[in-house]
Formats: sequence, C-alpha cells, structure tokens
Amino acid sequence: MSTLADRWRDLTGTRRAQVIVAVVVLVYAVWALIAGNQGWLYKHVPIGIVLAGVVYGSVYALGAFGLILIYRTNRIINFAHGALGSFVGVLIIGLVIEKGLNYWIALPAAVVGGVLLGAITEVVVIRNFNRKKVPRLIVTVATIGLATAFGGGEALLAKREGFTALTGAFAPPFNVSFQISVSTFHSADVLIVAVVPVVIAFLAWFLLRTKVGVAVRAAAENEDRALLLGIPVRRLATIVWAIAGGLAVLTYMLSAPFEGVKPGILSNGPTVLLPLLAAAVVARMESLPTAFGAGLGLGIAEQLVHWNAPNRPSTIYVVYLAVILIALLAQSGRLSRAFAGATSSWAAVTALKPIPEELRRVPEVLWGKRVMLAVVAAVFILVPATWGPSNQLLASYAIVWAMVGVSLVVLTGWGGHMSLGQFGIAGVSAMVAANMVAHWNADFFFVILAAGATGGLVAVLVGLPALRIKGMFLGVTTLALAVALDLYFLNNSNFPSWIPSNGVKRPLLLQRFDLNDQYTMYLVCLAFLVVTILVTMGLRKARAGRVLIAAENNDRAAQSASVDTTRIKLAGFAVSGIIAGVAGAFTVYLLTALNPGSFPAIDSITVFGYSVIGGLGSIAGVLIGVLFFKYIETITALGQYHLVISGISLLWVLSVVPGGLGQVVYAGRDNVLRWIANRRGILVPSLVADKRVEGVADHAEDEESLLAGALGGPVADGNGSRERVEVMQ
Repeated sequence: MSTLADRWRDLTGTRRAQVIVAVVVLVYAVWALIAGNQGWLYKHVPIGIVLAGVVYGSVYALGAFGLILIYRTNRIINFAHGALGSFVGVLIIGLVIEKGLNYWIALPAAVVGGVLLGAITEVVVIRNFNRKKVPRLIVTVATIGLATAFGGGEALLAKREGFTALTGAFAPPFNVSFQISVSTFHSADVLIVAVVPVVIAFLAWFLLRTKVGVAVRAAAENEDRALLLGIPVRRLATIVWAIAGGLAVLTYMLSAPFEGVKPGILSNGPTVLLPLLAAAVVARMESLPTAFGAGLGLGIAEQLVHWNAPNRPSTIYVVYLAVILIALLAQSGRLSRAFAGATSSWAAVTALKPIPEELRRVPEVLWGKRVMLAVVAAVFILVPATWGPSNQLLASYAIVWAMVGVSLVVLTGWGGHMSLGQFGIAGVSAMVAANMVAHWNADFFFVILAAGATGGLVAVLVGLPALRIKGMFLGVTTLALAVALDLYFLNNSNFPSWIPSNGVKRPLLLQRFDLNDQYTMYLVCLAFLVVTILVTMGLRKARAGRVLIAAENNDRAAQSASVDTTRIKLAGFAVSGIIAGVAGAFTVYLLTALNPGSFPAIDSITVFGYSVIGGLGSIAGVLIGVLFFKYIETITALGQYHLVISGISLLWVLSVVPGGLGQVVYAGRDNVLRWIANRRGILVPSLVADKRVEGVADHAEDEESLLAGALGGPVADGNGSRERVEVMQ
C-alpha cells in the first residue's frame, strides 16, 4: 500500500484524473455486466443513456477545441464562436431546405465556409486589435460585437433565403436506426461517430506532425520567442482562426438534428456556447485531450439529467455553472499568471477628466451646464408625454436598462470586473420583489429597498469568487450564472412557489400617483435613474470611488498604501448589485408578472455591449450608448439590422475610441472649455496640449544658457564663444 501511495503522489494532476476516470469506467462496466437489466444502475444510469451522452459530448468537445485554439493563439475567449458556426450553418441548412442543395455537398461546403469566415474574421478584425497592442480583455469584448453582428446578419440572410425556422429534424439523408438498452440511435448519431474521430485524428496530425502545427504550438507557448525565431505569428493566427471557424460550423451542423434550427442570436446565444465553455475551462484552455474528456463527461451529465429529471431539463445549466466555477477556482492561480498584464480597466483607458477647477465658476461654463441640464430634463420629461402608452412603456424599459448600464460603470468601468450576468442579478431581485408584492402587498419603497439589498447580496456572493477569478474568466462565470438563474431558478416548473401566479400589481404611489398610468410609471423610473446617477457620481468623487479605480489599476500599489483592496472590490460589487437589484424590481412592475425568459442571459450581453459603445468609463457615455441603441431597437423598419449596427458599432468603438461615445463627447466638451479659457485669458494646465509647430523651435532661445548656468557648465555668448561659469561654493 505504501508503494501505491508513493506512486500516486508521484503522478501529475492530469495523470491522476485519467486514472480516476479509468477506474470509474471499469467499475461501471463491471457493475453493468453483473446487474444486467435490473437494479438501480439500469434504472438511473443505463448504458444506452451513457452512450448517447458520449455521442453528444463529442460534439461539445469539437466546439471546445475551437475555443482552446483561439485562446492559446490570441489569449482571448471567443464569445463569437457559436455565432460564427451558426452564421454559416443556418445559411447552408436554408439552402438545403429551401433550395434543394444536396446534403453531401452542403456539409463539406459549410465547413469550408466556416474556414473562410474564420480566416476573414482574423484578418479584418482581430489582427487590427493585435497590431494596436490592445489589452486582451478589450479584444474579448470585441468578440461579443462579432457575435451580435453575426447574429443579425444570419437572420437577415436567412430571411432572404425564405428560411425562418425548421420545425422538424435536420437529419442526414440515410436511414439507420438501432437500439442499445433504453436509447435508440439514428443516422445523425452514426454521422457523429463517423466524423468526430476523423477530425480528432486530423487535429492530432496537424498539431504534432506538420511544421505549421509545431509552429502554432510554439507561438502559443511564447509569442515573443517565436517572433525572434522567425515564425510568422500573424499568418499562424489566421490559420488557427480558420481551423476554429471550420470546427464551429461542423459543431453546429452535427448538433442541428438535436438542437433544432432557428436563425438569430436569441436561439444560438449563451445556451449553445455554455457547454463548450465549460469543457474548455475544465481543460484550462490549453489541453485538447482534457477538453475531449470533459466534453464527453458533460454530454453524459446532460443525458442523465434528461433521463432522471425529464420535467426539469434546465437542471443541466446549474451543472454547467458548477463545473465552470469549480474548474476556475481550482485553476485560478495558473490562469491568473497566464492572464497577467492582459486585463484592462475602462477607467484607465478613457481617463475622463472633470471640468477644471479654474473654469467651474466662469459664467459661460456655469450657465452652459445649467442650460444643458435643463434642456435634457425637458426632453426626457416633456417629449414622452406626447407619446402613446406603448411607447411610454418602451421608454420605461430603456430607463431600466440605463440603470443596469450605470451598475456596469461601477463594476466594469471602474472596478475592471467583466460581468455578463447583470440581468441575472436583476432577476433574483425581481423574484424577491414579485413575492413581496403578490403575497404581502408590501409598500413600493420597501420593495425597492429589499430588491436593492438582494441585488447587493447576490453581487457580493458573485464577487467572492471574483477575488480569484478575474477578467474574461469572470465574464464566463457570470454568463453561466445568468443562464442558470433565468432558465432554472426563475422557472415556475422548478420552483412554483417562487413565481407568483397572480401577477404583480402596480400600486397607488403615496396615495396619489397611479403607476398603472404608463407616463406616471415612466416618470418614477426616470426619477430613480436620476437618484442612481447622483449616488454613483458622489461615489466617484468620494475616496471610495478613487480607491476602487486605483485598486484595479495597480492592486499591489494600493495594498502597499494600506488599502484593503478585498473590501473595496466587494464594495464595488455590492453597489453595482444594489443598482441592478433596483432595476430588477422596476422590471417586474413594468411586466406586472414574472415568467421564465423575463431576464434572458442575452440581455446581459446586450446591455454590456451597449455600455461599452457608450463608454464604460463615464456615466454620461453609458447613458448615451444604452438609450440610443434601445431607441434603435424600437425602429421596426430596421428589423435585424439593429443587431448588425450595434455589433459593428461595438467593434468600431473598441478599435478607434476605446473610451466609447462618451470619450468623443468629453473631447468636444474640452474643446469648448479650451475656447472659453483662451477667450477669458485663463491658463488651464490640464487643457494645454503639447503642440509643436513645424519650423518653430520648441524651446527657449536661451535654454542652453540657462541649463549651463544651472549646472556650472560653459555658456555660449552671442558670438558663439564660450566661457566658464564659476559656481560659488
């Protein structure tokens, strides 16, 4: 026994995991042979369900391969992976169904299309960011813009084909059917079993046996060293993106018979990407064999959930969340070292400055600010009064989204934590608010207070793992949280007592204002948005806000200054959660009900994208971005074009003005302030640019004499001769 213990200690972590899996498989096989078609094992874990999980899990593994290849090459998580696959896959399937394209031509054509689209994406978009040495977190956010643009383009092009949805299955055109235990396998399963080993063999040959594959692995290990050795890193990145694109499309085509086909980002969004991310995270975003094993395990887990809990299929999303959270916490130190120096705070990127102290009391500035605020207030108060109830309701929703955007300013813009689950936090608070109203008929202000407290508590619970999980990996975790909250915890089939069946009534506020009137409800939402803005601005000016930004920009320096960075970071999560919680309560009042899908995970991604476009470093920028694009959504003539517009806008902003539209607005403001300062003859150092005019010396004529005199050196006289300046001792 001691010898076995010593050998076990000598094994690496990966080898130990392989041994454990092998033992589990052996025990299961022996148990299944002995028990036969009777007993607990056959009832709960039959061999047919396990084999079905292996088939479906192998497809997840292919998708995880694409994510890992991109991460190892560019050190980013490609949130556009699923959208890239569905963009080509939906269009090819549309050609098969609507135009009669032969399936055996369509399948390889789809893979080739994915290869081309992946290569084009790297050359046109990703390479531009890499050339500018943009932080990896911002490039990761850029993939969200790609996913949005792909989703909108997919819906538009599919509509042109006349393909809007597939009611039946999209199966291969050959008929095979056989049964193992309790599962029946069809032609789609056989195709997966035939294709996946070939793809894995190709990847193994490419990465291990070809010069390009070896160069890809070398560049993934150390890009700088690869460049010194003359390896064409950019060309290799294009090849990797091409392979990832082909894998994404192949994953979509193989899973279409089981998942169904519906064009658009709503059906091909986070729920499709989540199992791929889970498998990739278990593999530490680097090991393809481990990702394959993790994909098989997740596929088996999914099939077992469907078999043992047929009425609760959404339980699998809780499993994905748990797998991602445990894997990231177990590997946080290793991932953090790989991710060192790659994060970015939008507050640091934008570096927005307040109005200089020298100009704050100048009449033009003072009255200009007052007039501008008065005009904005008049627009937001008076213009909606002329709209109909339906438009006023949409305006209320836009105001609530703006609240969530402000919460992202605190959490992401200042704190540097990438959250893709703000509407998940809002959903939990909404559930608390709905129960308080439906069961207790609680006071409106007490409901808002309780919802805010709930959001703050949930955000802090999310923030505790965030102390070890940072940047883009926190984005993966919060995305999984948002999906699990929406599809499992906010599902009345799982928790019927949590979801009020009688709806949520709007109260008579202060016994005077009837919130059933849409305009009155809009004004109340607007008032709370103003309060949220004022509180957040106060936080930014206070020491707590400055410390929050400083702790993110230089954590070690903040700690050396005796700043409790842990407490500050959790406080940032709490404030952000409180704001999101209040927004969740208002959402329930607007909906007057709480249903599954009221807080979809895609909304968390969308509001994050809108906020980045506006500028996460400033409240004004976020308000501009969120409100403008919520208005774009209401223009029915645009249809799915608004997704394409928002996706391309996000890419443009991140590439040209990382500070967002807010940075452009603030630059215009500084130009006006500079004009006022020049007109008044006021010197404002913070507005003085370092300008050099061609042909004009950028230093004083007697600069050399001054420096020489100060240092005790030779001084040039007017005739070019020099004399020694004696320095008094």
